[in-house]
Amino acid sequence: MKKYVFYALTTSLLAVACQQKEPSKEFAVDTLQDKRCFVVIGNEPFYPAGNVIGLENSYNVAWPKAGLLTPEAERELLIRTFGDSTSTTFDEAAEHLLYLTWEYEEGGAEIQLLELKNDSIADTLQYTYGHLESTCDVNGNLATFCIKDEISVVGAAHGTYTAQYVNVDIAKGSIIHIEDLMDTTHLGKAIRTAVNEMEMNAEVRNCLFDEFAEANSLPVPVDYLIDSSFSTITFVYPLYDIAPYACGIQSVVVPVNWLASHVNLTPYGKEFFSNNAIADARSSSSN
Repeated sequence: MKKYVFYALTTSLLAVACQQKEPSKEFAVDTLQDKRCFVVIGNEPFYPAGNVIGLENSYNVAWPKAGLLTPEAERELLIRTFGDSTSTTFDEAAEHLLYLTWEYEEGGAEIQLLELKNDSIADTLQYTYGHLESTCDVNGNLATFCIKDEISVVGAAHGTYTAQYVNVDIAKGSIIHIEDLMDTTHLGKAIRTAVNEMEMNAEVRNCLFDEFAEANSLPVPVDYLIDSSFSTITFVYPLYDIAPYACGIQSVVVPVNWLASHVNLTPYGKEFFSNNAIADARSSSSN
């Protein structure tokens, strides 16, 4: 069976189970998974595989127990996880993903989709592969969902992948956006300075597209990670956002204390970093 090999994610993957460190309240998730396999028959060839290929769609995701998120936060997590703004429930979004036929019906092409009940694609077929996975890590009052998507399409030059991070304030049940933590007016310039001046970000500096190589600012990404001691924040850029595919997902690591001298933290941001850092220090001293 022929599968395309994906580049390894450049960011560390979070553990499948939620590991809790003095959470403000219990935060639990279910691991939900399913898979569908098909034979796809087209009226035109799927280059270079001919008119018949295999299709495998699957997911294995961490999903919060009912009532832990606000309705708005759960809706946003659903969209971020499945990339589907039309579905209103987990089951609906999951069903859409499992029966996704990618681009095979675009441009007027006609296909016949035959579901394989034994979840097995013949070894003789080339096939398109899509896998969605998410994990959850809990640290103090912060729950972070890491959402990964890997896709390989028959005939494509290479596969593709994404890594998204959704951060949740456990006490409030709400998603923490970067603008909730800080004023983003000058954040792009601060991130660029961190790339220029900090050796830990040298790889990013060497990979930037030409349009950003001499720029004094970088785009402010949606995704970010906070380390376990709440002392650094990592800004995560998807493929092609600021660097070529070959460089992979780009991560800019910035100490929070340094960042606070370049941008203004919001009152919520100051309280968030202060309270969680104190809780982490107490936890570390007691271990």
